[in-house]
Amino acid sequence: MARLVAALCALAALACARGAPAPADARAAPAAAEAASAADSLRGTVRVVGSEPLTQVVLEPAGGGAAVALEGERAVLQRLAAIEVMVAGDAETPGRFRVARVAVRSANGVPAVDGVLAREGDRWVLATADGRRLPVPHLPEALRDHAGARVWLAGPLDRAPDSFGVIVEIP
Repeated sequence: MARLVAALCALAALACARGAPAPADARAAPAAAEAASAADSLRGTVRVVGSEPLTQVVLEPAGGGAAVALEGERAVLQRLAAIEVMVAGDAETPGRFRVARVAVRSANGVPAVDGVLAREGDRWVLATADGRRLPVPHLPEALRDHAGARVWLAGPLDRAPDSFGVIVEIP
């Protein structure tokens, strides 16, 4: 009898262990939702979906699959609609992701970079989150009043950007 109890306890412990097979109904969940629940970062295109006043910000994964609802600074996320980004944070539940950080990766298929726009003497630079200070010799006129704002620029920085936008206004 003691051996039977010990065997049952061991089986129960194995069933609860990390990496144990999921129940059949959990394995049937969409692949994108499973990936989002296990990930701490996702890459895809931001979309605002639904009708006012019940719109929702979602990320359409770069590799395809079901959209993931994004939670976080809504104003920032909405400004990035139609832009490909990388988001870092925590998967709350399958299909939901709490964004702690976001980085612009491309706009309309053109590689992009984001950072804080700064004036250094007579030149403009983009101070990126990883500490780089990228010269921007051809800053669009529309961004010249946005020193201190977080912006994104698409295309090579040694020429006029293909497209650009403001992510966070001047504090």
